[in-house]
Order: sequence, then structure tokens, then C-alpha cells
Amino acid sequence: MSDHETDLVALVMGDQRYEFADAGMKQVVDELTRMARTLLPILILGETGVGKEVAARAAHHLSPRRAGPFVAVNCSAIPAGLMESELFGHQKGAFSGAAAAHAGYFECASGGTLFLDEIGELKLDAQVRLLRVLSEHKIARLGSTTERRIDVRLVAATNRDLDALVKAGVFREDLYHRICGATLVIPPLRHRPADLPRLARQFVSAARADLEREDATVSDAAMRSIARHRWPGNVRELKHAMVYAAATAPGDVIERSHLPAHLAQRDLRATSAQDPEPEAPLVFRSIDDEIDELVERRMRQALHATNGVQSAAAALIKMARRTFITRMREFGIDPVPVRERRALRERGTES
Repeated sequence: MSDHETDLVALVMGDQRYEFADAGMKQVVDELTRMARTLLPILILGETGVGKEVAARAAHHLSPRRAGPFVAVNCSAIPAGLMESELFGHQKGAFSGAAAAHAGYFECASGGTLFLDEIGELKLDAQVRLLRVLSEHKIARLGSTTERRIDVRLVAATNRDLDALVKAGVFREDLYHRICGATLVIPPLRHRPADLPRLARQFVSAARADLEREDATVSDAAMRSIARHRWPGNVRELKHAMVYAAATAPGDVIERSHLPAHLAQRDLRATSAQDPEPEAPLVFRSIDDEIDELVERRMRQALHATNGVQSAAAALIKMARRTFITRMREFGIDPVPVRERRALRERGTES
């Protein structure tokens, strides 16, 4: 829903509220709200730490299945040998160590939503089983021939390039098309400058509340440091940094020195460095003129290095000899006279 007074979009899930000011995230929330109401499987794409699981939980909460279970699975955290057992379950004695029957994640999520995070890490054999389950809506536990009908809405996520994995032959194309009924792309935090200060303050307030301490504000200097960082770990990295700052700040103001060292120190180095002169404004010229200038300089350097031997100079910069001679005329480069080259050769300086 929209907040017209503050020009924010809010995503509300029970007692959790997420607010976004960035235009890209407003579009994400709008798309997510519309996708959630359908029965389509959803594929969420984005860098690590952007909040793909939050989006998956929102898709469940906003869907007609909200009363059912939400089961989140990190595919990269399950050993390959246990993947099928964890997803589809097993019967007692199905393999060494199977001391009791075990319901897999699909059974546990029946009637609700199954979130497969890092689906790009699934091995091909597990992909085959997953494709069959998604096609037939039935599973058979390992060690059993009895099929069980399941009713699951699948939401998957990855930070990998699935198109590239398909081309490389490590991700099945038919599975790819099966899971991407609707695709949601979450932009990285560095592309969401309008959200950054709000998220930073939100994480500080939550951390101080958890510590049972008075809320703290973020100083302008600290916020500048936060704004300059590229946040490769995205929202997850920002949250960890703000929790650290909330814990280390002795008073009710988060200063730059309270931020993690890799943020505070880098920014201090940047602000303490003194430029002797202000940077001169850029003067723009035709790109063709700049390229010609570089070509002429390299041709003259090559001629100097080969004592004026044009064929050798052309070979040195990987240019056709005829082109080299033509460009010499265009640039007004005088060839070294034969008499002078012979004198150089006699002195042993021509190769």
C-alpha cells in the first residue's frame, strides 16, 4: 500500500512493516503484490543479502495460502547426498542411518508455500526429481513406492545467472521454465540511495530496543560514510553494521568512529587526504580526434623504436604496412631517409 504523506510504499506482514522510498523498490512491491495473488510459481533474482527471503515471505503472506505453512529451505546448505531425502522425505531403513520415517520439506509445506533459496545450487539428479514433482504434484519418499499428493506453491530464489547455467548444461532448461512463471528482480542496495538512510536508522532503532537501551540517532558524518560504501552484502551487510554501531556507541548518537572499521577508517583516509589543487574541469573533444592522437603517438614511438623501418614499426603495433604508410601521410610523419637508415645500420643500431 502507498503512504501519500511521505511518498513511501509499505509492505506489511503481520506485525512487521517494511517501508521503501526508492522508485525501483516501489515497483518491486507492486509486482510482488500482484504476483502473490496468482497461483504461479515465483522466481526471485538478486544479489546476496538483498532480501529475497523477505520477498518470499511477503509472497506467502499476501497470497490466498497465508493460513498454510511457509517452509524455507537453503539448497546450498544441504549436502548433495541428503538433498532428495530432505526435499521428498524417506521411509525407515531407506538408507543407512534412516532409523525412522521422515517427512520432507514438500510434505511439510503442503497447503502453503515452499521457498527454495539458492535453487541454482541443486545438482542435476535433484533437479530431475524436482521437475517431476512440480509436473505431477506427487512425491514418493525414498524407500517407498507409494505416491503422496502434495499441494505446494513454489517460490525459488538465486543470486546465480540461471540463463548462463542452462547454457553451461548444469541447470535444466525445462526446470528453469517451470519455476519462473513470474520473475521478480530485487535491485542491490547501492542502486537504492533513497532507502539507505531509512534502513540504517531502522536497524539502529531495532538493535537498541533489543539491547534495552535508549534509541540513538545517526550523525551526518556517519551517514555520509554509510552513503559512500557500496554494500556488496546489501541489506544483510547494512543490518550487521548498524547492529555493531548500536552496540558500540556509548551515547545516543552513532558517530563515524562507531561504525565497523572497514567503513570508518576508509572514510577517514578519504577525508584526511588533501588535494594540492582543485581538480581541473574535464574538457571534452571528439572521440575520433582522441583516437587519432593515440594512433599517431604510437606510430611515432614504433618508428623511433625500429629506427625508422616502416614495415618493422607497422608489425610492432600490429598494423598493416599499407595502412601504416597511409596514416603516416595523413599525420604528416616524415619517413627516415634511406641514407640515414643506412648510416644507422652501419653503426649497428638498426635491427
